[in-house]
Amino acid sequence: MLQSVRRLWWPQVLLLLAISIMAAWIVNVGRPEPLPWWADFTARKVEESVRAGITVLTPEEARAALSSGERLFVDARDPDEFATGHIPGALNIPAELLATGLDDAVSGLAKDKPMLLYCGGISCSKSRELAEAMKDMGFTALAVMPEGIEGWQAVGGPMEAK
Repeated sequence: MLQSVRRLWWPQVLLLLAISIMAAWIVNVGRPEPLPWWADFTARKVEESVRAGITVLTPEEARAALSSGERLFVDARDPDEFATGHIPGALNIPAELLATGLDDAVSGLAKDKPMLLYCGGISCSKSRELAEAMKDMGFTALAVMPEGIEGWQAVGGPMEAK
């Protein structure tokens, strides 16, 4: 009797596994930006930004830009995340303002000022979405750092908190 129960257990596990994989595939295909199954996330984020006509900088290039003072850094994360730590001198323009009023948040910024937008990390698309919206508003010198604050910290970039 015990052997027949063990034999029935494996087919059920395999069936549940197959159903789970199929469900994950269906949900992923239905996403606005499907996640790659085996692709490099960094390469994909860079490709998306380049397709949108936005310059991409690595964390190392961003550190050089901070040192030279050539770019305004814009943090696209929400204010609570920004307060816990951000790139020194960064301006917080949360991507959530895309739905409620980005015009007011960027009204005092020069449209030709070089800016670098970043968010949480490689899985975050807020900086690219914000850059695309700002580009549509007429901003001309935008760049994104797809690795975000995680990539910045990985290369030892300085941080400040409020």
